[in-house]
Amino acid sequence: MRSRLWVAMAALVLPHGWSAAQPAAASVALVGATLIDGTGAPPIPNATILIEGSRIKAVGPRRAVSVPAGTTVIDATGKYLLPGFIDLHMHLTYPANQALDALQTDAEGTLRAVYYMEMFHRLGITSVRDVAAPVEPIKAAAAALGAGLESAVRVFGVGRLITSTGGHGGRLRAAVQVDGPVAFRQAVRTNHSHGFRHIKLSPPYTLEEVQAAVDEARTRGMRITSHGGGRSDTWPTSMTKIAVMGGVQSIEHLNQMDDDALDLIAAKGVAIIPTIAIYRHLYRENLIAREMIEVRGWKREMHETLLRKAHQRGILLGVGSDAVGGMMKLYPDLYFEEMRYFVELGMTPMEAIVAATKNGGIIIGDQYGIGTLEPGKLADLQILATDPLASFAGLGKPELVMIGGRIRRYQ
Repeated sequence: MRSRLWVAMAALVLPHGWSAAQPAAASVALVGATLIDGTGAPPIPNATILIEGSRIKAVGPRRAVSVPAGTTVIDATGKYLLPGFIDLHMHLTYPANQALDALQTDAEGTLRAVYYMEMFHRLGITSVRDVAAPVEPIKAAAAALGAGLESAVRVFGVGRLITSTGGHGGRLRAAVQVDGPVAFRQAVRTNHSHGFRHIKLSPPYTLEEVQAAVDEARTRGMRITSHGGGRSDTWPTSMTKIAVMGGVQSIEHLNQMDDDALDLIAAKGVAIIPTIAIYRHLYRENLIAREMIEVRGWKREMHETLLRKAHQRGILLGVGSDAVGGMMKLYPDLYFEEMRYFVELGMTPMEAIVAATKNGGIIIGDQYGIGTLEPGKLADLQILATDPLASFAGLGKPELVMIGGRIRRYQ
């Protein structure tokens, strides 16, 4: 018998229109569950969500939503209905041994992407933003949902990250090294020509380089984020501040920055994807560069303090995992560890859920219609057996996952 992975990979090469997954039913109603819609509104007990095709038609208390004759009805009484979660910082194609990056083929990168999509689907993570990958593997991963792969999730890729010569991540196959505003602009155009609608910059860069990339991205309707600080930061001149002044829409990681940088981020409405759970493990395993600890004074509490300050300022925070190389061993729980860490550092459980859903949808882009369970939005959702507002222990164990109206049961 062929493995599920083989069947999934076959879908990438079968003729257009072939589908390994069940198509979205014409009309489906999920009834009886307690609805946590991702907006931060109070839960709705005994709710109904009506789905037509790939989108939500109506949602609300059971008595208020009419279910048409012929609708497929799924009884979710006693369960909890949430939007699918969104991982904003993932590298689907990276090898577990970064030393082998240059040797990995596109075919191997695509296989890795399918493996992680299957894992995330089972966890109730229905959308992933991949923030640096070789072009062909991530294009294949992004096409997988439309091609009908049963285990596919939505993939929003940036393609190859853009950095300056010798910049952060520049030696990876997933990066391009360019210099000067014209070259940064051209790199954005190249990624756009490959079909990507998200861009990631990585420091060091000049303000003029960031402004050129941002201008080109906006002209072409692309969203743009930047790696924040780290070893590539020209501290105390903050690359994060340069990125924000240049107009990026989000910052990846909560690395060393002063209060005035946080104030600037808040004033300009820039979002942050903290990825702090992975840092906790890096400190535990002594994998933070000695330079950062001994010269710049890094410690785990620095990132935690920055998260508290960002939350206090009302900065939009999203959830991303970012385990690469040997840290990929932390999957599948790392995403939910990040959510638990948010609560540990002062968020309410509802705020952490909103960060994983609504905020993720905002950061990906409102035009994509993901992140909340509201009329007109895509039917990306999950059903849990336990109340996530009482305990996060049940996260990652959905009984049903739906992406674009397509149902997959796990219990």
